[in-house]
Amino acid sequence: MTASFKRVVLDSNVIVSAILNPQGVAADALGLALEYFEIVASKESLDELLDLLKRPKFDRYLSRDDRLEDLRDYINLTKKIPVTLEVLDCKDPKDNKFLALALTANAQLIISGDKRDLINMSPDRGIDIIGVRDFIDNHKKYR
Repeated sequence: MTASFKRVVLDSNVIVSAILNPQGVAADALGLALEYFEIVASKESLDELLDLLKRPKFDRYLSRDDRLEDLRDYINLTKKIPVTLEVLDCKDPKDNKFLALALTANAQLIISGDKRDLINMSPDRGIDIIGVRDFIDNHKKYR
Protein backbone atom coordinates (compact mmCIF):
# COMPACT_ATOMS: atom_id res chain seq x y z
CA MET A 1 0.00 0.00 0.00
CA THR A 2 1.20 3.48 -0.77
CA ALA A 3 0.42 6.81 0.79
CA SER A 4 -1.57 7.73 -2.32
CA PHE A 5 -4.33 5.30 -1.39
CA LYS A 6 -7.51 6.94 -0.19
CA ARG A 7 -8.76 5.90 3.19
CA VAL A 8 -11.95 4.02 3.84
CA VAL A 9 -13.81 2.87 6.97
CA LEU A 10 -15.73 -0.41 6.96
CA ASP A 11 -18.69 -0.80 9.28
CA SER A 12 -18.54 -3.91 11.48
CA ASN A 13 -21.47 -5.51 9.69
CA VAL A 14 -19.49 -5.54 6.44
CA ILE A 15 -16.53 -7.32 8.04
CA VAL A 16 -18.70 -9.84 9.88
CA SER A 17 -20.58 -10.63 6.66
CA ALA A 18 -17.32 -10.99 4.73
CA ILE A 19 -15.89 -13.37 7.32
CA LEU A 20 -19.03 -15.49 7.57
CA ASN A 21 -19.62 -15.63 3.81
CA PRO A 22 -16.34 -15.42 1.86
CA GLN A 23 -18.22 -15.76 -1.46
CA GLY A 24 -20.71 -12.97 -0.70
CA VAL A 25 -20.92 -9.34 -1.75
CA ALA A 26 -19.42 -8.09 1.52
CA ALA A 27 -16.33 -10.22 0.87
CA ASP A 28 -16.15 -8.77 -2.65
CA ALA A 29 -16.34 -5.26 -1.21
CA LEU A 30 -13.63 -6.08 1.32
CA GLY A 31 -11.40 -7.38 -1.46
CA LEU A 32 -11.84 -4.18 -3.48
CA ALA A 33 -11.22 -2.04 -0.41
CA LEU A 34 -8.02 -3.95 0.35
CA GLU A 35 -6.81 -3.61 -3.23
CA TYR A 36 -7.56 0.04 -3.87
CA PHE A 37 -7.86 1.78 -0.49
CA GLU A 38 -6.21 2.00 2.88
CA ILE A 39 -8.67 0.56 5.37
CA VAL A 40 -8.55 2.35 8.70
CA ALA A 41 -9.75 0.96 12.02
CA SER A 42 -9.83 2.14 15.61
CA LYS A 43 -9.62 0.38 18.94
CA GLU A 44 -13.37 0.93 19.31
CA SER A 45 -14.25 -0.49 15.91
CA LEU A 46 -11.99 -3.51 16.41
CA ASP A 47 -13.35 -4.13 19.92
CA GLU A 48 -16.86 -4.21 18.49
CA LEU A 49 -15.78 -6.68 15.82
CA LEU A 50 -14.22 -8.94 18.42
CA ASP A 51 -17.39 -8.86 20.54
CA LEU A 52 -19.55 -9.64 17.51
CA LEU A 53 -17.39 -12.46 16.20
CA LYS A 54 -17.30 -14.20 19.59
CA ARG A 55 -21.08 -14.66 19.55
CA PRO A 56 -22.14 -18.33 19.56
CA LYS A 57 -24.91 -17.62 17.04
CA PHE A 58 -22.24 -17.54 14.31
CA ASP A 59 -20.93 -21.03 15.15
CA ARG A 60 -23.24 -22.56 12.54
CA TYR A 61 -21.46 -20.60 9.80
CA LEU A 62 -17.84 -20.79 10.93
CA SER A 63 -16.08 -21.96 14.07
CA ARG A 64 -15.18 -19.35 16.66
CA ASP A 65 -11.46 -20.08 16.20
CA ASP A 66 -11.73 -19.57 12.45
CA ARG A 67 -13.67 -16.33 12.91
CA LEU A 68 -11.06 -14.98 15.31
CA GLU A 69 -8.25 -16.03 12.99
CA ASP A 70 -9.94 -14.17 10.13
CA LEU A 71 -10.30 -11.16 12.42
CA ARG A 72 -6.56 -11.26 13.19
CA ASP A 73 -5.86 -11.32 9.46
CA TYR A 74 -8.16 -8.33 8.95
CA ILE A 75 -6.53 -6.41 11.80
CA ASN A 76 -3.10 -6.97 10.25
CA LEU A 77 -4.33 -5.45 6.98
CA THR A 78 -5.72 -2.27 8.52
CA LYS A 79 -4.14 1.00 9.57
CA LYS A 80 -4.93 1.59 13.23
CA ILE A 81 -5.90 5.18 14.01
CA PRO A 82 -6.36 6.58 17.51
CA VAL A 83 -9.66 8.46 17.38
CA THR A 84 -9.35 12.00 18.69
CA LEU A 85 -12.86 13.28 17.97
CA GLU A 86 -16.19 12.68 19.60
CA VAL A 87 -19.17 12.47 17.27
CA LEU A 88 -22.79 12.33 18.37
CA ASP A 89 -24.49 12.77 14.97
CA CYS A 90 -25.77 9.25 14.36
CA LYS A 91 -29.28 8.12 15.15
CA ASP A 92 -27.81 4.82 16.34
CA PRO A 93 -25.15 5.77 18.93
CA LYS A 94 -23.13 2.64 18.08
CA ASP A 95 -22.45 4.14 14.64
CA ASN A 96 -20.81 7.29 15.99
CA LYS A 97 -17.47 5.45 16.27
CA PHE A 98 -17.34 4.94 12.49
CA LEU A 99 -17.98 8.58 11.69
CA ALA A 100 -15.48 9.70 14.35
CA LEU A 101 -12.90 7.32 12.90
CA ALA A 102 -13.50 8.55 9.35
CA LEU A 103 -13.17 12.17 10.43
CA THR A 104 -10.04 11.56 12.51
CA ALA A 105 -8.39 9.51 9.74
CA ASN A 106 -9.44 11.87 6.93
CA ALA A 107 -11.22 8.98 5.24
CA GLN A 108 -13.25 9.76 2.15
CA LEU A 109 -15.73 6.94 2.51
CA ILE A 110 -17.60 4.71 4.96
CA ILE A 111 -18.94 1.42 3.64
CA SER A 112 -21.86 0.05 5.62
CA GLY A 113 -24.50 -2.63 5.45
CA ASP A 114 -26.74 -0.55 7.72
CA LYS A 115 -29.40 0.75 5.38
CA ARG A 116 -31.47 2.28 8.16
CA ASP A 117 -29.28 4.73 9.97
CA LEU A 118 -25.73 5.31 8.84
CA ILE A 119 -26.26 5.27 5.07
CA ASN A 120 -29.21 7.65 5.42
CA MET A 121 -26.80 10.27 6.78
CA SER A 122 -24.72 10.39 3.58
CA PRO A 123 -22.94 12.57 2.93
CA ASP A 124 -22.05 13.67 6.44
CA ARG A 125 -19.30 16.21 7.05
CA GLY A 126 -17.98 15.60 3.55
CA ILE A 127 -17.78 11.81 3.94
CA ASP A 128 -19.79 9.59 1.62
CA ILE A 129 -21.52 6.71 3.39
CA ILE A 130 -22.54 3.98 0.98
CA GLY A 131 -23.73 0.41 0.93
CA VAL A 132 -21.75 -2.63 -0.09
CA ARG A 133 -23.36 -3.06 -3.51
CA ASP A 134 -23.01 0.66 -4.28
CA PHE A 135 -19.32 0.45 -3.39
CA ILE A 136 -18.78 -2.58 -5.64
CA ASP A 137 -20.58 -0.92 -8.54
CA ASN A 138 -18.94 2.49 -8.13
CA HIS A 139 -15.59 1.97 -6.36
CA LYS A 140 -13.66 3.54 -9.26
CA LYS A 141 -15.30 6.90 -8.66
CA TYR A 142 -13.94 6.97 -5.09
CA ARG A 143 -10.34 6.10 -5.94
